[in-house]
Amino acid sequence: MLNSSISEKIAAIHSSLNRGIFVLTGGGSEFLSRLLSVPGASHTVLEASIPYSPEAMTEFLHQKPEQFCSELTARRIAAMAWHRAMKYAHSDSLSSFPINKFFGFGLTAVLSTSREHRGEHRVFAAFHSLERTVSYSLKFEKGKWSRAEEEKQTADWALELLASYCETDSNAHEIPATREQIAPESWQKVMTGELPFIELNRDGSVSTTLSPQIKGIFPGSFAPIHEGHCQMHTLACRKLRGETALELSVLNADKPPLDYVSIQERIQRIFSEPKFTGNQILLSGLPFFEMKSRIFPGQTFLVGLDTLERVSCAKYHFGEKFLLEKSLANLQKQRIRFLVFGRIKNIQGNKVFETFQPSAFPSPLSDLCTGISAEEFRNDLSSTEIRAREKEHI
Repeated sequence: MLNSSISEKIAAIHSSLNRGIFVLTGGGSEFLSRLLSVPGASHTVLEASIPYSPEAMTEFLHQKPEQFCSELTARRIAAMAWHRAMKYAHSDSLSSFPINKFFGFGLTAVLSTSREHRGEHRVFAAFHSLERTVSYSLKFEKGKWSRAEEEKQTADWALELLASYCETDSNAHEIPATREQIAPESWQKVMTGELPFIELNRDGSVSTTLSPQIKGIFPGSFAPIHEGHCQMHTLACRKLRGETALELSVLNADKPPLDYVSIQERIQRIFSEPKFTGNQILLSGLPFFEMKSRIFPGQTFLVGLDTLERVSCAKYHFGEKFLLEKSLANLQKQRIRFLVFGRIKNIQGNKVFETFQPSAFPSPLSDLCTGISAEEFRNDLSSTEIRAREKEHI
């Protein structure tokens, strides 16, 4: 039974215009129970889910997180939830509500349980909306509280966050954010698809058209950018006799969508990387090459062998062979070219550097490709290995 002050706080949230999707894992069940126990919950909660097992969370995010309980994972959950909320936002019954009032909420926790945890007990939560991404963290002294007590404190904390986010309680305790990024209007337009891309220039200027000197586009997550990326960029500029722009897509075929904190971090790191000599980053909402080809006809894309394999696989075309064939035909129609770089592959415990072989890919895809030899480029670095090294020094 909720006390009157908590019930009133939740009722005020339900009376606001805010609508969200709530995704929780590892804890937070009492918070969700409180929200649903007060009349009017359907005004606030569009959907709620608890992908509790590692397999369920991997399925939800389209990728296994490097840490299931972290501030980054909470942001990724919130961003994924927001994209799902957008599907409801455009429905007939909700289309009259302001689009900036829809949000995704993610919470991931490690709380007291029947088995001993190696690390401290902690909770991370995040909101993602059209206008911003904001995250928070809470830590418990290990062994001090029971599971029920930690759940109650998590629920109290999360409710304060929601009341503050919805601006329904002037007396709400101000909880400092761990990270926050307000999105420029141009980013918001990319996020909603109003703009297919924007060009971010090193001098800080933003354009909605592609600079004429750009002869190549290098799609990637760049998390983080490293020496191998820079070498590929430099080689492409020389071969294509023009500028090559890095493309960072807010949506990805097999990875979580980007939140605004991640976007800002990657842009800053790319432009501050001394070995990167480029002047443009394209921020796009184009996860598939067929979509890219329609927006950037006649362009040459830099890809690794692993990416080219995805382009040629029916799995990434909803498992339908006819959609794969249609996609490849459209790439040919749009005069797309691929500059294909090799990669390290572990074969029976041995590291082998593979390069593009036309016979390994179907026509017309192979006809659109130019392979880069191992003599021209070889770099064994990976962003995954770099992230692992960086964590060791935190």
